Amino acid sequence: MKKGALLFLMIFLIMPVALADITMQTDQNTYNIGSKIKASASVMQANNFDGLFKLTISCGNYKLQYFLTPVSLEANFRTALDVPDVAVTSSMLGNCTLVGDLVTNDNFIVEEKNSNSFSATNELSVLPVKSKITALPAESIQITGIINEAFGNNILKASTKIVLDNSSYTINAVDGKFNLTLEIPKNIKSGRHTIEISASDSKGNFGSSSIELEITAIPSYIKTELSEGILLPGSKIEITSSLYDQADDLVNASLDLELASPKGSNVFRKIVQGNEKIDYEFSQYSEPGLYTLVSTYKNLLDKASINITTIREVKVKYENETVFVENVGNVPFEDELTFILESELKKYPVIKKINVEPGKMLSIDLSKEVPLGIYDVKIPAAEGLEPVKEKLSGIFQNLAESTQESLGNLLPQNENVLANNVTIHDNRPVYKKIASGFSYVSGTLVGADGMLSRNPVLAPMILVVVLLVIIVRYGRKPIMRLIKGKKDEEGKNQ
Repeated sequence: MKKGALLFLMIFLIMPVALADITMQTDQNTYNIGSKIKASASVMQANNFDGLFKLTISCGNYKLQYFLTPVSLEANFRTALDVPDVAVTSSMLGNCTLVGDLVTNDNFIVEEKNSNSFSATNELSVLPVKSKITALPAESIQITGIINEAFGNNILKASTKIVLDNSSYTINAVDGKFNLTLEIPKNIKSGRHTIEISASDSKGNFGSSSIELEITAIPSYIKTELSEGILLPGSKIEITSSLYDQADDLVNASLDLELASPKGSNVFRKIVQGNEKIDYEFSQYSEPGLYTLVSTYKNLLDKASINITTIREVKVKYENETVFVENVGNVPFEDELTFILESELKKYPVIKKINVEPGKMLSIDLSKEVPLGIYDVKIPAAEGLEPVKEKLSGIFQNLAESTQESLGNLLPQNENVLANNVTIHDNRPVYKKIASGFSYVSGTLVGADGMLSRNPVLAPMILVVVLLVIIVRYGRKPIMRLIKGKKDEEGKNQ
């Protein structure tokens, strides 16, 4: 009976106490290291109560009782407690709650209540005003932004580091704001870059962010590469013209390419793609001297020189009683050439003044230079002369080559043979035939052993006879044409 009464008494005493109501609230749901946790707490009891109220912060395995105060409660009256602030430490990182306990003076827990969950962190929010910037090399840009604590309030002071490529800049953010005037290097690479921004405070909080920086390429110079600088006419050259930006990187753009001759006339002009290799073949007859190759892009220009060497050369060949002189060089050929026509009886020199432009051909009709006969056609060896021997066919060609090889060592070293044993007809003008005949007869009659030398009395008569013979032989047709012409005129007059 006594035991039952004691238990009833205990339950009666405890029941009013179990009706205690504890409320707790933190001012933020996130705190950074060093931030003060501001909490409010109040307690209400159904009956009057004297005891203690204690407050513990719980962050995982970390527990800290940081507040204990005596309380004297009136029944059904909520009493607010003045809870002190507590600073967040690195040991509290993670999710936390506040645990409030109402206990008797004998340390018996009457009521326990947990606050809302909140977190402790060391992260800062770095918020640049612009997340993407487009700029030119050597341009100045503004890097501005705000640094906040995790809950969103501005941090009072933080050291801010801004990094672009290999360059870094440190400034202080005051009241959560940072501002830096950044000079873009003039030789920065074109394209996308990243500006890294990091901030830290003295309490161990840290945050970072980035800005995307797009650098617009500035074409800065043109470089022209040639496979060779000195060329023979008729040679091919490889040309590569490239456009580079401020960082010596290739720029994909079209270039205007123009080649001018030594006299300034246009050889070609074309649009080429940068860094594209093109081939150009000079004519065999290209003018010698310095050619100027100009590559342009807007206001940029690059010049290169190509030196075409001088070739003074002619090809000389015999064909159908005619000698052809072709200028295969790239300068006018002006010279006096001597052709030797040699028969078994006599050697005739034919001297001609030659003036042939590059790529042109001059012909000399030998039938107008020598009497009818069979000749070897030769030309003295000289610089710039390329003799081309007359080509035969079949067995005659082989025979001629064999004969030439056999007699090669017997020929004068200063002569070249154009043709062997060729028949040349006599198509000379009358005056040449007369002069030639007179010269031949004079040599026969007047020579040291001539007839006139042996018979001086008969000399006048013989000379008159010879002259008449020559006139009749070489001049009969022109005289007859002259007589016929006069008769025709008399018939018309009648």
